[in-house]
Amino acid sequence: MNRALILCGFWVWLRDATAEPVVRCTGRSAPGLCLFQNRVDFRGAEQSCRLTNGQLAENQTEVLVELPDGFDGRFWLRSPRGTHCTAVSMRSGANVTVQSVPCRNQLDGFVCRFDPSEVCSPVQGIGHVTYTTSFVTPNFAVVDSDSFPPGTVAEEVWSGGPYPDSKQLCHGRWHRAPWFCEVLLGGCEHECDHLCTCPVTHALHPNNFSCVARAPATPAPGHQIQCRSGFEPSLDGTRCVDVDECAEEEDSCTEEGEECVNTDGGYECTCMEGFEEEDGACVNASICLLCEHSNCSRVSGEFRCVCRDGYRVSPRDPTRCDQYCPERVCRAVCHRDPDLEERDMQQCTCPDGYIVDLVNRTADCVDIDECEQQMCDHLCENTFGSYRCACHRGFRLERGDRCVPLEEKGEKGEEENRLPPSPNESPEPLRPALPSYIKAGSVLGITVFLVLCAAGLGCLVRTMMRRCGRLDLTSIRHPDLDIFYLQQVTTETYKRLSFDKQSKSDMRL
Repeated sequence: MNRALILCGFWVWLRDATAEPVVRCTGRSAPGLCLFQNRVDFRGAEQSCRLTNGQLAENQTEVLVELPDGFDGRFWLRSPRGTHCTAVSMRSGANVTVQSVPCRNQLDGFVCRFDPSEVCSPVQGIGHVTYTTSFVTPNFAVVDSDSFPPGTVAEEVWSGGPYPDSKQLCHGRWHRAPWFCEVLLGGCEHECDHLCTCPVTHALHPNNFSCVARAPATPAPGHQIQCRSGFEPSLDGTRCVDVDECAEEEDSCTEEGEECVNTDGGYECTCMEGFEEEDGACVNASICLLCEHSNCSRVSGEFRCVCRDGYRVSPRDPTRCDQYCPERVCRAVCHRDPDLEERDMQQCTCPDGYIVDLVNRTADCVDIDECEQQMCDHLCENTFGSYRCACHRGFRLERGDRCVPLEEKGEKGEEENRLPPSPNESPEPLRPALPSYIKAGSVLGITVFLVLCAAGLGCLVRTMMRRCGRLDLTSIRHPDLDIFYLQQVTTETYKRLSFDKQSKSDMRL
């Protein structure tokens, strides 16, 4: 009896020790929630989650409801530091329960949560695909899953041969081997140097990552080496060596973004680094690695950066995003600073052509009307964040704001003055830089002013002339001053004056 119990216990231990660890991930409302089945203590569970760029799942209702089905046992959850840690107990046909277990105990596995943007959906292939994790030891087989954690390697076989036909690595999306050499040797079987390489005794398989033994020479009558297509006799004539079609054929893989990869007995055209294959062509996707908002899309056969709401691609740099406002007033982008907010101030930014308007602790971006600043010679149209200038007939626009007369008779003012298309809707109609009523009022005012000045000057002259006509000099005459009046002199008059003068002299004596 005791011997039977010992043998039974040994068989159970052997089964658990030799069973391949598996993982199952949900892809329903909580993609990135994975349950790993492998006996480990709490510290080992934490380390395994971190190695796969994840963390232990929290003890929350939404986590417990979304746990994958098909597992029985106890699995570690995230726990505060201490001697006892949190675990979830699962049994078929029973409710899920949460328990407190000594952290040193080895349980049946653990539950990891990953960023949904880093997980992958199933590979859309035509053959049989197997999934295994690669960043933890031992490797886990991913089974019956709707999503796959980062670091999962998918191998697909559809030709029925001994080698897989494709290999891909999950990191936000699937990357076909060979990927970056720094990660798992790029998926290469032997060595990786931008491309997979094989030892001299082997050749690279058409899948671009496996190595196969080189084809042996086929003896022919007369002891002349005959090689199958894609091979040629070696220099010593004792064996067949692969022909490097990429080096010998200049017209191979000449499309944009393509590069030639020599294979065992042939060659393949693959997409260069920074290009992706779509519809049989290599599309430049390198700009996606430089996009400021880490988002891009394919438009008219090429990839372009995509910006978040409230921004648009900068016209100066296609990888940068500028603030954008399609209206007269938009909400400003502010960086919270408690010290500034206490003083009713904020660090806010607006698009070009807008100004920050802070009212009741709310910062808005208000469009600046550049036309009020007389930016144009003739006509000005205010647009959201900018303005446009135009000229009257007979003039043409220069440097965007100056209007110069047409010099040649063949030039047409209407064509020259046509406003360029604007990306924004114009909130205001086209208007002259100086309104006509301002010009007419200025002329009328100047005319009235000149008339009044002339009238005032005339009145002043007339008044002065009147005062000069009534001037009495007796009040300022000196007693000893003789005043002589000029008049026509005759003989009688001269005698009378002389007599009067003589009489006055006698009287003084």
